[in-house]
Formats: sequence, C-alpha cells, structure tokens
Amino acid sequence: MTHWTEEMFVEHASVFERTMHSRVEEANEEVEELLDVLTEHDIQPETALDVACGIGRHTVEFATRGLTVRGIDISTPYVESARERAEKNGVADSVTVEVGDMRELDSLEGTYDLVTNMWTAFGYFDEETNEAVAAGFRNCVAEDGALVMELSNKEFVLGNYSESSAGFDEDILSVERNEYCPTTGRMETKFALFEQDGDGYEFLGEVKWDLRVYAPAELRQLLERAGFGDVHLYGGVDGTQLKRDSNRLMVIAEP
Repeated sequence: MTHWTEEMFVEHASVFERTMHSRVEEANEEVEELLDVLTEHDIQPETALDVACGIGRHTVEFATRGLTVRGIDISTPYVESARERAEKNGVADSVTVEVGDMRELDSLEGTYDLVTNMWTAFGYFDEETNEAVAAGFRNCVAEDGALVMELSNKEFVLGNYSESSAGFDEDILSVERNEYCPTTGRMETKFALFEQDGDGYEFLGEVKWDLRVYAPAELRQLLERAGFGDVHLYGGVDGTQLKRDSNRLMVIAEP
C-alpha cells in the first residue's frame, strides 16, 4: 500500500509545491534568526543536512551564508526545484540536493554540524518509525553540532482547533479540513486548492496528510530517547520563549 507521503509529495507534488513557493521569501529571515539563536548556543555550523528539504527554501539560504549544505527529499520534482533555486542564487557549488528518504538516514555517510527538519516535516509515520527517524537525526549530528526542528505546537493546534479553514494567496484559494484523533495524537488533514477563474474557481487538486502531532514535552522525551543530551524548546526560529499559545515550536537538540 502506498504511504500518503508518496501520494502527496511524489504522485501529486505540484499541488503542495504552490504553497512552498509562496513561502520562499520567509526563509531568508528564518535562517538569519535561526543562526543567531545557534550562536547563543556556541554553535556556528559550516556544514548542514536539510532533511525533507522540499524545494530548498532553507537549503539555499544556508548556502548563501557560507555553509556547505546537503538536502534530501522524497520528491523528485521538489529536488529539481531546489537545484534550480541553488543555481539561480549562485550557490550550486555549495549545495547538493538529492532524492532520499528520512527513514534511511543511516545510509548517509559522515556527520554534519547542523541537521535541520523544518516546517512540520516530522511525525509522518507510525510511532516506531518516527522514533527511528529521530535516531537517524542523531546519527547525522556531529558531537559538537545540533539538530534543529521547526514544527507546529500541539498545544496551540488543539487550543485553536478547527475542523475546517480557508485562505487566499493572491488568486489561489486553499481549503483545509481537519480530523484529530485523541487516542493516537494524529491529525488527518485534507488540503484542496482552487484557482480563481472569472467569477468562479477551477479545482487544482487535493492532497491529504496524516501527522502525529507532538506536544513540546513529548518531542523532548522522544529526542532524549534517540540519544540527544540537551533539548531546548522555543516558540519559533527567532528563539522566543515557548508558551502554550505559541503557534510554532522550535527544538535545538545537542548530543
């Protein structure tokens, strides 16, 4: 049976890629803020591994700041877009982007000063596999390096839970329908896109994802089980204090 990640990111990659491109400009500030926070932890990376890099939003921004970056993603179309962005931004010599599966991180050679997993690209699989992915992160982090994860804060998600929502981005209408299961901690989301066409809308496609949503304490414990020693929790990539109503959760995990 095909896993939903393959259906969403491989078979129907173009649907969600629109959303990625709409967030490209945000990556510049996000990377700048993140590197500042890492400096406060005495971490100044020279090499980075961007896991589930998508179209390379953060991959390219790290490279423009002098890092040698390797990005992996399960989606061939996204990898191609990331390579194009690296070429366009003049950092192709510092960026390697390839098709790869986060479940197979143990096959990668070497370690990295920084391993990143951005924009809620975690919790895709069952409990055992998610734990294995976290262990893979640990194996890729150098002893004086760090893992950075940026994802939704479960406390905020449930405190502001809505079964459906809609939003506009220029002439694109996006509609989300959510279903949360408290016994598994998983959120199933159906995401549909429509493009304005005269007085109506043209249906562009629909994808769905099924995420294990983690509370900050749950994620800290998972990473500690994976072998990380110090796990720091923040309310965003700018290093703000984590609160119950923080929309985002950033983790800096050190060996």
